[in-house]
Amino acid sequence: MDDTFSLLDEPWIQVSYLDGHPDEISLRRVFLDASKIKELSGDIPQQKLPLIRLFLAILYRAYFVGGLDRDQMRELWKEIFSFGHFNMDVVEKYLDRWKERFFLIGGRPFFQVPDLEYVGAKPYSPVSEMIADVPKPDKYLFSMRRMDATDTLSLAEAARWVIFMQAYDTAGIKTPVKGNTHVNKGKVYAPKGMLGTGWLGGIGALYADGKNLFETMMLNWILYDSKYDSERYRLFGNEQDTPVWEKDEASSPDLDDQSRFNGPVQALTWQSRRLRLVPNEDRTRIVGVVACYGDVVAPYNTDGFEKMTAWRESVPQQKKLGLPAPPNMPVTHDASKALWRGLEPILCTVDGGDLRPGIIRWLEEIRTEMLDSEEHVLDLVTLHAQGMTYGTQSSVFETGIDDTLSLNTVMFRHDYAGIAAVVDVVKRTDNAVQALTQFVRNLRAAAGDKGRPTETSEQIRESAYADLDGLFRDKLAAFDESQDPTGYANAWKDEVHRRLLEVGRDYLDQSPVPVFDEHESGVMGVMGAARAQLLFQSKLNKELGTFKQESPAHLDTGGK
Repeated sequence: MDDTFSLLDEPWIQVSYLDGHPDEISLRRVFLDASKIKELSGDIPQQKLPLIRLFLAILYRAYFVGGLDRDQMRELWKEIFSFGHFNMDVVEKYLDRWKERFFLIGGRPFFQVPDLEYVGAKPYSPVSEMIADVPKPDKYLFSMRRMDATDTLSLAEAARWVIFMQAYDTAGIKTPVKGNTHVNKGKVYAPKGMLGTGWLGGIGALYADGKNLFETMMLNWILYDSKYDSERYRLFGNEQDTPVWEKDEASSPDLDDQSRFNGPVQALTWQSRRLRLVPNEDRTRIVGVVACYGDVVAPYNTDGFEKMTAWRESVPQQKKLGLPAPPNMPVTHDASKALWRGLEPILCTVDGGDLRPGIIRWLEEIRTEMLDSEEHVLDLVTLHAQGMTYGTQSSVFETGIDDTLSLNTVMFRHDYAGIAAVVDVVKRTDNAVQALTQFVRNLRAAAGDKGRPTETSEQIRESAYADLDGLFRDKLAAFDESQDPTGYANAWKDEVHRRLLEVGRDYLDQSPVPVFDEHESGVMGVMGAARAQLLFQSKLNKELGTFKQESPAHLDTGGK
């Protein structure tokens, strides 16, 4: 098949420029216009990170120089950053060398396996199988898309979804392809102990957003990790670390078990699927896809080269896998929580060990070793969390994660006292919100409600977090070295205290509980409105400190 649709020269990447206008541009244009582009866009937000990771892989290879020490790497990074744009001679030379490997359709299609075929009569799957926000046909009632809108895809759309699919595809049963040796009763399953979804589906992916796309790429282009001194974990200039498009041979159709990554480029472009797009006769649209499991890797102890997630030691996994030490497992995002509620593993070192994302250590290096205040003022950096959550044995998409949080760069310093203050405020706020939900349950019990008012208390909990969300984002963005951590945290907790008291008061004002009524509430004993208030205020005082700005009568029953 003739090579069709060059990703280097055809427009397919959706962007927004700093002047406000949107556009669809080629891969070459991304690097040329990076300093003029505000951000990437896409069919869904979660297409952004896989694209950024592709761009970073290209930077590693285009600027490749072996044998540099850390001082030399810092000088290289500072020089490029100071220019404010990439050296297009360097980038173009690399892209031209491999231009035959960047066609969407052809003899060596990008991120695909040529001539991939299903076993049996099924020629291909519908293109809707690639698209994360398209439900199954029997659930189409709940989709905002027309059912016929996903019968085919433009070549530009298909290119974006191929890269997304390699990063986030669902697990579950797959149709076997010819050449796959892992077929079990006519089906293919993810190997036991390996990650079944795409690689980004199994980690809590996090990256740094800059003021423009050039700055975003530079902030996430990690040339070395201060945690690792061994040459085995060399990031920049790693001779063993090549992307799939540089391989002499295309990937085989078979599933490939691999114990670890060879370097960051391999992690950034991990081929979790064997797939092939099926075009129409004139190769102007994509009508189908052939897809099965591809490269698989166990998610533990891959922190040497995967730098965009936090980690945790897992004793249960140590016992399960029979390992000599607890393995490092990726910390995934909780779709039900704002990013600020999960800051502890992102910012904190634990007992002398550093399980923070490698990108956080790199931002610390940039702040302390590369960009001091005299050279460049990089006060705030926006952390961007993205991901997908899955249901029913990870075989379907459940929801997407897309959250940002601006932090002063001092927060990336592992020894900054303000980090402990932030984590303490978050933990105490979680406990205080739990006290609020218990207050609601107690009031319902005082009113004689024999059921379990879980729904009402959960609604109050979500309402409280929504009210606190803006406060936490503002407080975190303003927390810098000019602040006394203890005083700043105490004022912050006082504001949380005030707001939760207001939420409790508003609920009590609308509650049907007569002031003198009491009812048995099980383990809590006899419950009345006055006792519920006392317990609530006591818990808030314990978690957030005594509230000084208003009197304890703040939760007065109003004469009920």
